[in-house]
Amino acid sequence: MSASVRWHPEEQRRDDGSVRNVRSAWLVADGSDDGESQTRYLAYLGNRPQVTKQLREECEVLYPEIKIDWVEVARAIENPPPVVAPDLEALAQHWSEAVIEQGYEPIEIEARIGRGRQRPLSDLSRLIEDAGGVGRIERTSGSIMAYMTEFHPNYAYAVAKLYVLLVGNEEEFERLEAEEPSVFRKMPRADQVKFWRGSVERIQHSLNS
Repeated sequence: MSASVRWHPEEQRRDDGSVRNVRSAWLVADGSDDGESQTRYLAYLGNRPQVTKQLREECEVLYPEIKIDWVEVARAIENPPPVVAPDLEALAQHWSEAVIEQGYEPIEIEARIGRGRQRPLSDLSRLIEDAGGVGRIERTSGSIMAYMTEFHPNYAYAVAKLYVLLVGNEEEFERLEAEEPSVFRKMPRADQVKFWRGSVERIQHSLNS
């Protein structure tokens, strides 16, 4: 059994109570027991991991049976894998699977996207849950995102906001939450639609540029 570095999403709370999304590293060891693969989590390294003398000594004492190549561990820490999220069209159809692949719980993410009051992603899934519905939508507008932007802009906005969250664009995510309509930031329906569509277009443009 040998050790490696694994990254997981994590929420950190700032002093002012706001939350930011980071990726934190764990030192893990993959092996098998009775033919079943198992992962042992050896040490939490945090979102700013370092290979320290203390870490090495503790692991040598706690896990003498596990081979740890500290040069490889340091290299993995210095070069974390890029965050990969599907394009908006794929995300609209398979958002829960994408969320799970990133290590999140769908119910928690949807609460974050909907500010705890709405579930636009679940509503979107119900709308396109059968293949016939997807085909009808694509015949009407050419794509799911185009259809949602035209007829259900709040759903399209939820998908775009989710994309921003998954790729770790904290600055854009905070901008969206600061400007979006909410129980605390009321605005006329026409202005809400304008905001949703404008945000989707801006995020789509950033993907294509």
